Amino acid sequence: MEKFITTQDNVSSIKCEIKIIRLRNINQSSLGKNNLFVRCYLPTGNNNQRVKLNTQEISSKSNLFWDESFSLDCMGTQDSINMMKQGTIVFELRSRRYIGGSQVLGRFEIPWKRVFESTRMEIEEWAIFMPTSKNINEDVKPQEVKIGMKVKVNETIKKINKLRRSWDESCGCKGYCGCNSNSIFSADDCEIFALGAALDVL
Repeated sequence: MEKFITTQDNVSSIKCEIKIIRLRNINQSSLGKNNLFVRCYLPTGNNNQRVKLNTQEISSKSNLFWDESFSLDCMGTQDSINMMKQGTIVFELRSRRYIGGSQVLGRFEIPWKRVFESTRMEIEEWAIFMPTSKNINEDVKPQEVKIGMKVKVNETIKKINKLRRSWDESCGCKGYCGCNSNSIFSADDCEIFALGAALDVL
């Protein structure tokens, strides 16, 4: 015989901020009139799905300055936070000529774990784009973008209930019927960046 018991998981408020500040060491003459932008891919923890965020496009002839931020707010359990720490944010430098598809010039990755383990859970640094082209001139300085990342986890603000299947001692199956599987039947923990999809730019 099986029965259902209710358990409670703490839920915390999580705020993540990604700031794209500026770019340097770009060969502006080779880009012509192309526009430049940075694309970020953030893991959601759901079947390897990712949230895609684009900065505004700037002219390759400009001062290469964005100073643009993305702020994502959501709620998650401790399991959600641990899952987030295992994720990696992928950054791509892209160029676009007029309207249409864009070309990847370089990319780099930063694990969320680095942000969580840093002082005050925030970092600001020059990150080097690894070029996607095989024709690399070693005498040219690598393309770099200055970024900032910050995470803030507030104290527990509420609890959510989950239904779990439990084995009733009066059941003669001794667990063979599966009543002792502790399966979770309620909705999964909220996805870390489910709300971020609404912030897609371009």
